[in-house]
Amino acid sequence: MKKNVLLILMLWITGSCSVLDSVAADDFDEYHEHAKEVLANCVHDVAPRFGKRICDCGYRDEEYIAPKFEGSTTEIEIANCKSLRIRHDSFTGLFQLTGLTIINVENLVLEPNSLDFTRNDPFARLKIYFTNSLIEEVPSHLMRGFIAELTFTRCRIGVFRPYSITSIREQLESLNILESFVNKIERHAFKRFDVSQLTIEGTKFITPIPFQSFYEIDVLNRFIMSNSSLYSLLPGAFTMKNVTNLIIVNSEFDNLSGDCLSMHIRNSVRMVGIYFNRIDYAAFRGITLDSSYYSRHSEKPYLLFHNNRIRHLEDARSLAFSNDFNTQLRGIHVEQSITCKDVVSLKQSSLLFNHSDEIFFVSSKESFQSLHDIQRVQCLENNFWLYLIVGVTVASIILVTIVLLISWYCMAQKRKQRQMLNIVMPEPRTYRETQIIMQIENHGLLKTDL
Repeated sequence: MKKNVLLILMLWITGSCSVLDSVAADDFDEYHEHAKEVLANCVHDVAPRFGKRICDCGYRDEEYIAPKFEGSTTEIEIANCKSLRIRHDSFTGLFQLTGLTIINVENLVLEPNSLDFTRNDPFARLKIYFTNSLIEEVPSHLMRGFIAELTFTRCRIGVFRPYSITSIREQLESLNILESFVNKIERHAFKRFDVSQLTIEGTKFITPIPFQSFYEIDVLNRFIMSNSSLYSLLPGAFTMKNVTNLIIVNSEFDNLSGDCLSMHIRNSVRMVGIYFNRIDYAAFRGITLDSSYYSRHSEKPYLLFHNNRIRHLEDARSLAFSNDFNTQLRGIHVEQSITCKDVVSLKQSSLLFNHSDEIFFVSSKESFQSLHDIQRVQCLENNFWLYLIVGVTVASIILVTIVLLISWYCMAQKRKQRQMLNIVMPEPRTYRETQIIMQIENHGLLKTDL
């Protein structure tokens, strides 16, 4: 009996262990994965700068987590990691940090609130640099506190989640996305903060930028976009509160939807050397002038639209800008041919009419020709016979009219001559004879006639 009880107990224990093993295998994979994580080893810099910590993973094939930094550390550099996780409490114990650099990380995992610097001294002017790293996700509510600069350089970014860059106290000196590759930006990813300079340079965005991705941002100095490629801007993609100077140069846009750029400009706009695959109606009408401009100036500011190339122009209204600016077009090449009917439609735009010698279309000879020359030469040649027929018709009508007038005049002269011939003229008499006749008529026959 005791042997049976012991056997049953052993079987029960064995079964329980197998069940635990299966549960661990199915439901705690993440736990086992985290169990492999290794705390990054950080040392003090040997240089005379006080308070700098350097964490070098040495490209070892391990999953590292950033340690919890505390105290008076002023600079942190984490580099050369196959995988690195930044936890939500990694930097909450710091109060004098001025620089954070994360460089050469093949898989950088950022937890929400992992860049929490609310305890950091606002006068420290913290600068954060992500360099040559792969970030699958920039999570919502990534950062908090007083941050002076945020820069992504040569990074591959999977997605910017909503509210990923927000809750920044005071203002950023600069926000930079440089030489990077961005797969996706979600709505409200960059929201409600002030920045002195916003720079997007050498960066490629491969999916459409949706409505209010950049929302209520006040750019106090310049918003610069250069040498970048953007797949598509949907309506309201850049809904900026105020932008002092807007500069877009040497970049490429696959498609600009209507009102995709909604910005109040305080000073100037410059768009130079840009390739547009397609421009929809009123793509630029959302760029308007802030009312504060006239408190400092008396004339309209210039909006420069120079040396740009357009593959497809929907109609004349696609190149429509706000009347707040003195718009200047120069060297605009449109890679499509137009008919004389299109010329008439395009000339209805006062902007194109005033710059008809600066906007070029593909002519019949597959070379670029100005709108002015197309209208002056090509359309006149195409309408030669029409003009000839109209001219002959008008000349014929004038000739017939002249002949009719001449005929009427001649007939009128002949009629007048006939009337003059029918008049009976009295016989000529002397004055004495006329008196005698009048007396006879008045008094009857003379006595000598009895």
